[in-house]
Amino acid sequence: MPRPNSTIKHKVVVFSARFFFFILTSGSVIFSQVMRHFIIAQSAKEAMQFAENKRLLLESRLNREIELTVRLAESPLVRLLFLNPNDPVIRPLGVKEVLSYGKAFSSGVVSWACDADGRYYEGDAHLTSYDPDDAYHQWYPAVRDQKESFSLNIYYDYFAVEDWFLFINAPVREHESENAKGIGVVGNRIALTAFLSFLYGADYASLPKADLYLFNSGGEITAARDSALVASMSKKALLSDCFAKAGEKILSEIQRIAPDSSFSLVDNNIQYTVMPIPSLNWRMVVVRPLAFSLILDNPVTIVFAAMMGAIFLAFVIFTAYIVSLIKPVIALTGIMDIILSITPNLVAVVDEKSRVIYMGKAMRDMTGFYNAKDCEGKPILDLFNNEDMKSMLDEAIQQGGCFETIYKVMIGDKRQFFKVLANDIDSTFQGKFLLLVNVTAMMMYGFTDPLTGLANRRNFDQCLQDEWKRATRERLPLSFLMMDLDMFKRYNDTYGHPQGDQMLKVVADIITRAAKRPADLAVRMGGEEFGLLLPNTRRSGALEIAGHIRREVERSRVPLANREETTSITISIGVACMIPTLRRKAENLVSAADKRLYEAKRHGRNRVCPQPRS
Repeated sequence: MPRPNSTIKHKVVVFSARFFFFILTSGSVIFSQVMRHFIIAQSAKEAMQFAENKRLLLESRLNREIELTVRLAESPLVRLLFLNPNDPVIRPLGVKEVLSYGKAFSSGVVSWACDADGRYYEGDAHLTSYDPDDAYHQWYPAVRDQKESFSLNIYYDYFAVEDWFLFINAPVREHESENAKGIGVVGNRIALTAFLSFLYGADYASLPKADLYLFNSGGEITAARDSALVASMSKKALLSDCFAKAGEKILSEIQRIAPDSSFSLVDNNIQYTVMPIPSLNWRMVVVRPLAFSLILDNPVTIVFAAMMGAIFLAFVIFTAYIVSLIKPVIALTGIMDIILSITPNLVAVVDEKSRVIYMGKAMRDMTGFYNAKDCEGKPILDLFNNEDMKSMLDEAIQQGGCFETIYKVMIGDKRQFFKVLANDIDSTFQGKFLLLVNVTAMMMYGFTDPLTGLANRRNFDQCLQDEWKRATRERLPLSFLMMDLDMFKRYNDTYGHPQGDQMLKVVADIITRAAKRPADLAVRMGGEEFGLLLPNTRRSGALEIAGHIRREVERSRVPLANREETTSITISIGVACMIPTLRRKAENLVSAADKRLYEAKRHGRNRVCPQPRS
C-alpha cells in the first residue's frame, strides 16, 4: 500500500506533468500561429516595398519617354516641318531634329505624320500614306485633335510580332497655345519585352527566391522576370496558366477592391503580392515562397524555448509555479525595455489623451527629460520645444490606425528628415505606438543629393505627395519653382566639370537660403535643374522668391581655380501655383512649372516666367 505522501506526490507530479504538457502544447500552437502570421506580414511588407521600388523605376523610365515625346511635339523646328514638309530649307533641319530625338528614345526610332503631306514616316523613311477611310488609320486624327499633350496605347502582336508594344503619341499644334489646331502627330513605339528588361536586375538578392510578373486588366501576362517565358509564347499567357487557382484568386480580388489598391494573398505557402501600375493600367505581382523554417532561427523562438524551460524547472522543483510562470514574462519585458532604451530611434507609447506611458531613452534625450519617471503621465507634446517636432507627433497621434510618412524637421539650423511610423496598439486600449526614424542619419535611404546637399528627386517626390494631400485637405495654395541654369553645357565645356560642380554648389546655396520656412523644400531635380517647393504660398509670393533667386544668381561671382578671375551664370525659372483638388494630380504642378521654364528659355533666358492667372 503506498504511503499517502507518495500518492500525493504522484498526483502532484501527474498534475504538474499534465499541466505543463497542456501549457507547452497550447503555447507552442499559439506561438507557431503568431509567428506564422508575423512571417506572412513581414514577407508581404518586404515584397510590397520591393514592388514599389520597381514601380517607381518603371514610371521614371516611362515618364522620360513621355517627356521626350512631348518635347519633340513642342519643338519649333518640328512645327515648321509639319507646316512646310516640302520646303527644301526647312525639311532637312526638321528631319534632323526628329532623328536627334529618335536617338534619345529607348526604341531609337521616331514615327511621325503631318496633315500637309498625308504621309507616315518612321525616322526619315516613308512607310505609307494616310487613308481616312482605313480603320487602322483612325488613331491619327484622334491623337492629332486631342486636348491632352500625349496619349498612351498598348497593343499585342502589332505588325505580326508576338510582343506587347507601347505607343506614346503627342499632337503637334499649329502654334504654342494649348487650344491651337493639331497639324500632325509624333510618336514613340516601344517593344515592352526589351524595354522592361531593366526591371529584372541584380537587386533580386534583396528579396531571395522572388519572381516578378506584369499583367493587364484581362489577366494576360505582359512581362516576367524570366524573359524567356514571354519571348517564347506562341500566344498570350494568362495568370491562370502560370498560377492555376492562385491566378483566379488574384483576378477575383482585383474585381473586389479599388483600382489603386495593393494586396497580398497566400496560396499553398506561396505569397502573391500585387501592386497597380496606373500609368500603364497594369499590375505587377511578386511571387515568393514563404520560408516558415525561419521560425526556428528567430531569436524570439529561443526566448520562448527558454521560457518553457523555466516553467518546466518550476514544476520539477515544485515551488510557486504560478510565480515561475510569470517570471519569464517579466524577464522578457525587461529585455524589451533594454532593447528600446539602447535603440537610436525615437520610441514612445501614449494613451488616448496623448499622455506618455513609455518613452525610450533616445526620445527622452531629445526632450531633456532624462529620467523616465519625469516623462510618464505628461502630454507628449508638452515635452518638446521644437514646433516642427510637435507638429510631426501631433499629426501621427491624430491619424487613426496605421500611419506612415516622411516629415521634415528643423533642428537648430539643420534640416532633418524623419520617417514616422504610428499605430493603434489594439482595439481595447486607446493608445498609440510611435516610432521616429531619423532617415537623414541613415545613408541607406539616400534622400540627399551628394554634390549640393539639397533634397534629391526621390525625396522631392515623397514630399510633393505629402504636401499635395495636406493642401487638398486644407484648401491651401501650393507653389513650385522649376529652375535651369542657362547655357550650362557651354560653361562646363569652357571651364571644366570641377568648376561646373562649384557653380552648382553656389546656386544650390542661393536656393537654400531662399527656402526660409521649415516646410520649404529645395531640390536638385537632376543635372543643372533645380526646384523649390513652397507650401501655402500664393502666386505673388512665389514670383517674389523666384525674382530674388534670379537676381542673386546673376550677381554671384565664382572664383576660377588657380586664377584671379571669376565667372558668373544666369538662371531661367518657371513658376506654377495651384490649389490642389481631388481631380488634379501633384504631377500637374511640376508639369505646369516645367512648361513655364521652357517658355522662359524660348524668350531669351535669365528670366522668370509665371503660370498665367487661372
